[in-house]
Amino acid sequence: MKITDIDYYAEFGESWLNKTPVGFKLAGVALVLGVVLFSADIMVLGTVYAGLLGIILFSSLPKRNIIQISLYPLIFLGLFLFSIHNLSLELALVFVFKALSAATALILLVFTTSYIKIFSALRRILPNFLVNILFLTYRSMFILVRTLENLLDMMKFRGRPSLKNLGNIVGFFVIKSIQTGENMYDAMKLRGYDDKKTAG
Repeated sequence: MKITDIDYYAEFGESWLNKTPVGFKLAGVALVLGVVLFSADIMVLGTVYAGLLGIILFSSLPKRNIIQISLYPLIFLGLFLFSIHNLSLELALVFVFKALSAATALILLVFTTSYIKIFSALRRILPNFLVNILFLTYRSMFILVRTLENLLDMMKFRGRPSLKNLGNIVGFFVIKSIQTGENMYDAMKLRGYDDKKTAG
């Protein structure tokens, strides 16, 4: 999905979420992220994710697109889970619900709220340099999503998927992610930010 499509839904969408004030939506996202960060209760996390799915299902939003994009963090999460020895099913589900809840909440926000309204509201409560970082991250996220979609399409065109092809795709995507992060860092430096001054 192109970022222009998401901007279109955010600006011209007719769902009740589009009509909800941006302050309430930011508070809701903050609440979800708070639960994700500080809770390890599988029932609580599962309930939060089920609630987010309910919001998607009972709205006029593009359900398939939102759910599809929200599943992308599972690619990186899968690599992380495979690195854990003696991983229990309960702990794996905790990580899965955390990743899906955070991703779904943020995607619902950007699908139903113009980015101009989001970052205008954030400027009232956050320092300018942090808002700029979030804005560049927001744009970079969709570049990476588009890159991943192209890679998955390429794998389909090559026929039957194999571990070798999957490994090549994951490797390329990781390199692209690093490159995007470096580009974002360079953009911040061009805007006059100094990491040493910021840290101080």
